[in-house]
Parts: sequence; C-alpha cells; structure tokens
Amino acid sequence: MKICLRSSLFAFVFLIGTVCIVAQDPQALFNRGLDEFNEGKFAQAEATFKIVVKATPAVPEGHFNLGLALYRQKKYGEAAKAFAEAVRLKPAYPRAYIQLGNTLDLSGNYAGALAAYASAEKLEPDNAVIFYHRGLAHETVGKLPEADAQFRKAIALDPKYRSAYNALARLLDKRKQEDAAVIFYEKLADLDPKDAYAQQRIGDHFLRSKKYPEAAMQFKISIALDPTNASAHLGLGAAYFNDKKYAEAVAPYHEASRLDPNSAQPVVYLADAYRVQRLFPDAKAAYQKALTIDPKSADAIYWLGAIAVTEQNMADARAYHTRLKAIDAAKAAKLLDFISPK
Repeated sequence: MKICLRSSLFAFVFLIGTVCIVAQDPQALFNRGLDEFNEGKFAQAEATFKIVVKATPAVPEGHFNLGLALYRQKKYGEAAKAFAEAVRLKPAYPRAYIQLGNTLDLSGNYAGALAAYASAEKLEPDNAVIFYHRGLAHETVGKLPEADAQFRKAIALDPKYRSAYNALARLLDKRKQEDAAVIFYEKLADLDPKDAYAQQRIGDHFLRSKKYPEAAMQFKISIALDPTNASAHLGLGAAYFNDKKYAEAVAPYHEASRLDPNSAQPVVYLADAYRVQRLFPDAKAAYQKALTIDPKSADAIYWLGAIAVTEQNMADARAYHTRLKAIDAAKAAKLLDFISPK
C-alpha cells in the first residue's frame, strides 16, 4: 500500500445535449460537481455526481468524475467500481484506465492494476503517465528493478516529468545507489529549483564527496526553501564540522536536534562540536541528553568516558567502560586503552 495518495487526473467536462430530469439540468449538475471537486469539497462532489450518473447512466464521464470524488476520499472500492463502469461504457478511455489502475493498486490489487495500465498503454503507448504509475505499482510490491525501468521509460517519453525524476531518484536511494540518484535529483532541481528535498540530496552527495563548501551551500538552499528540514540542518552542521569549522557547526546541529527531538544523532554531533572545541561542560551535557533519547548510544557513552579520563575522573571513566562493553565491545576496548594505556 502506498504511503502517499496520488494526485487525481483532471476532471473532464462532458456535453450531454438536451437531456433533462425533473427540476434539474444534468449539465448544470455536472458543472456544479466539477466546481465542488476543484474546491476540495469531495463529499459534496460525490453526492452531486451520483445524481448525475443516476440521471444519465450511459455517460462515462459522469462515472469517471464520481470515481475521482470517491478516490480523493480514499473510498477505493467504490471508486474502482465507478472507473470500471466508465471504461465499460467507453472502452477507449485511457485516463479512466489509469485511474482505475491507481485505485486498484492502492487497494492492494497489484495484478488488477497492471491489467488496467496495460489497457491504457494499448490506447496511448507514448503516455509517460502510464509508465510512471506502473512503476509505483511495481515499487509497492518490492519489484524495484521493474519499477526502475518504468520510471526511466516515463522520463524518456517526457524529459520534463518531475514526478518520474523524483520517484526514480528516491528509488535509487532505496537501492543504496546514492551516487546514481544524485543525477536525477540534479535534473529535478533544474526543473523545479524550489524542491527543497532535491537540494538537500545534492548537498548529501557533496558531503559524501568531501566537497564541504559546496555541500554547505546546497544545504543552505534547502533550508531557505524548507526551514523545517532537520536533515538539511544536520547536513549543514556536518559540512561545517568536516571542514573544521566547529563553532559554525553548533547552530545547525542544535536546530536539527530541535526539529527532530526523538533522534539522538544530532545531539551526539552537537556534543562532538563542543568537544573538539574543548567545551567539555557543554559536550557532557549534550552527550547526556543524547543518552536520555537513546540509552544505547555507543558514541555518547564512549566520549563521556574519554572526557572523564581527560578530567582525571577515572571512576566515571571505568563506569562508562563497563556500560559500553554490553553495547559495543570494540569501542569499549578502545576506551579501555585510553583509560589504561598499554
């Protein structure tokens, strides 16, 4: 099942001639339903389109738009029936097949979704949208190479298809192919410079490549676009820290910890920035805070022990060593060498 609801395809206007029902004009009702849908009033649009399809059951566009209203309310079972009726009435209806495929996929009917996309492809073999959504269906069931191929096909058909670039880049991240992913994040950023996540992932690439000034610049761009992106703040801190700008790393690490209070990592990094500046009281306080979030943070325990040694507090140092042995034997051995050099 997908995490995010896909965006609906455009609602379609249809003309029904002079058909009328008592006291109501189906065309006027249809237009009202479109207005309600476009205003985000999906329950009202559903009710309106139900009247439309009851009055004009042979018109496929009514069923299609009813399906869209149901889909946006996550009523996937009912939506699938509406889209299926639309394609039954109008077999050459690729958009309805695509939306049927999306709905079946979100309902967990992978085989049915693929069949719907295949029907759409027969009608519009060069429609990039079909391949994009088929890729999402493959990804849902863990068929990642197949998803990769579909996203690339979508991009080949439409080189400006931002959703396909985004999907492919994230898929490559998922497959631990970060250096390949950055190519598509860069293209995405070219197409949409305001994509904060793409800018952050480009920054992550520069950070991995040890291009710290370039990484810092990218993270600043990402933060300007989305100040709530904890990962971008964390990356900015790391860019400064690795560039030996330890004092400058403090503020972004602190902000990352504020934005992501359940993660010990930014607090440990903040403590590291204090420690290398020999601001030991601040470092110890931060490491202790990290341990309240994650009592098994080996880095926090190790450095608390190391600082205790530096301060000649050997009792605390040995206590941290004992605590660390149960978590990370290699780090515990390293700390012991610091406590009692051979």
